[in-house]
Amino acid sequence: MDPMNRQVIDTHGVSAQPHVPDQVHPRLPGGFNLPPFGIHQVLAVVIVCIALWAVGAIWLGLQAANQWVGSWQQDIHIHVYLSDDHGSAAGSADKLQEALQTISQVASVRRISAEEAAAWMQGWLHDADLETGELVKRLPLTFELSLTDENAPFLFDDIRDAASRFGARVNEDEVNLARAHYWLSKASWLVWFASLVLALAMALIISNTLRMTLLARADEIHLMRLLGAKEWFVRMPFILEGMVLGVAAGVAAWILLWPIDLFSREWLLTMQVELSLWLLLPALLIGGGVVGTVGALIATARVVSAETAA
Repeated sequence: MDPMNRQVIDTHGVSAQPHVPDQVHPRLPGGFNLPPFGIHQVLAVVIVCIALWAVGAIWLGLQAANQWVGSWQQDIHIHVYLSDDHGSAAGSADKLQEALQTISQVASVRRISAEEAAAWMQGWLHDADLETGELVKRLPLTFELSLTDENAPFLFDDIRDAASRFGARVNEDEVNLARAHYWLSKASWLVWFASLVLALAMALIISNTLRMTLLARADEIHLMRLLGAKEWFVRMPFILEGMVLGVAAGVAAWILLWPIDLFSREWLLTMQVELSLWLLLPALLIGGGVVGTVGALIATARVVSAETAA
């Protein structure tokens, strides 16, 4: 008879359990051993990775916009242009300057002559062959406004009203840039809200994935509870699995964000914007880990509570 299959007979003639080979290491299910990964876990990682990639791409765009607008708004100026036809009429230039200075949010008003503007344009268009005298004839009288609070209500409407009374016009592109910080602050709240909604969706995806694993191992969990295993001892491997799924999705999403940075780097450098993906790495790792942990807590709470009630 094969010694591996031979039963051991004790002194009372009762057969004992068969001998377990040395190379076999039996263990109870659960504990601190992670469950095996399967197709459901892989699909969960892919779906969560796509969601984290979308969140990361949105935050990269917000980061680029903040850098671009923030670099411009370190020294906020709005220019008002007064043509020679209107400026020569009864001292309209002086009256316009006084009207602009009466606006409370305007810190100062500086008059830029056509000669100064032509010299600046020559320096800006250094490759162009332009005559300074001809530029002086064509450029309007310019007023440069320094602002104390670009987000003040009705500020730009007051500037437009003061300019229109004397036939001047406001540089609307600069007005739009000055307002960009206000809209970016509003957009950041929307991004936070969208991130929280996606985080909840990702937690539910991981929760459903672990739920299927828990249902497949319901008998093992019940056996562990009958043998006296504590609730957290049973839940811990699945919580660790959810954390690993979230962190893995975060790493994958961070890697997939690099092509965006590589393809847009030269274009962003022309606007003096430099993205930093390394700043997003801790956020994606921590966010993925938290999402996975929350999903695992939801899944294990339902299964363990149902098993305990039974």
